[in-house]
Amino acid sequence: MKPVYILIRDTLRRDIQNQKYPVGSLIPSERELAETYQVTRATVQKAIAHMQQEGLVKKVVGKGTFVCRAFAPPVYLLNPEGKNSALGVTQELSEKATITSQLIYHVRQPAGEYLASQFGVPADEPVHAIRRVRLFDDVPALIEDSYIPLAIVATIDDDTLQHHSLYTFIEQTCRQKIGGTDTEVAASLFNAEMATLLAVPVNSPMLHIKERTWLADGTVFNYSWSYNRGDLFRMRSRKVLTP
Repeated sequence: MKPVYILIRDTLRRDIQNQKYPVGSLIPSERELAETYQVTRATVQKAIAHMQQEGLVKKVVGKGTFVCRAFAPPVYLLNPEGKNSALGVTQELSEKATITSQLIYHVRQPAGEYLASQFGVPADEPVHAIRRVRLFDDVPALIEDSYIPLAIVATIDDDTLQHHSLYTFIEQTCRQKIGGTDTEVAASLFNAEMATLLAVPVNSPMLHIKERTWLADGTVFNYSWSYNRGDLFRMRSRKVLTP
């Protein structure tokens, strides 16, 4: 567990990164922050002192603490042609960041006409419907909606969805070999609901990715939509022409 002052510092850094507090603006006062986080002012002062050392903020006597500079967020490269791209974002980017999940919901529901056509099952076939916010080094980075037929994966525990790779669970626990994925990418903007989940302004740029993933025998087992922050992700495609 991180010390409280580090948690406060990290929250303020994310707020600056997300433009909640742009350059030149005031962050909340020490008293306000102490009340918000139910801590002493000494704890808040320690968090702000760390940010001063980073050059992010500057205290002006009698006026408050101002944001001095913004900083470029990390950029993660999503490569659909890469060797690990069919194994999910956790395995693909695990060397770049610590990836965790906030489970928004996990319910069972009928597939419906569209998903049924993708899975090749009846419309009333039950599927897992899962929504997660994926966090990169504790920063909300993307929202992921996944649908998996119960006939292929009967149970998925919430601990797996929050703390582990879903695709590792499929391969290691369910003993199902993943064969590949189809990916479709589009540009869009975050609506109010999704912007709130990711703590970004409404209409922030989004990289919208639709994927259909199948097992080694060709059976489609996962259909997903991910809504990725446009300031954090890039896509790369590489093609090699041979004689």
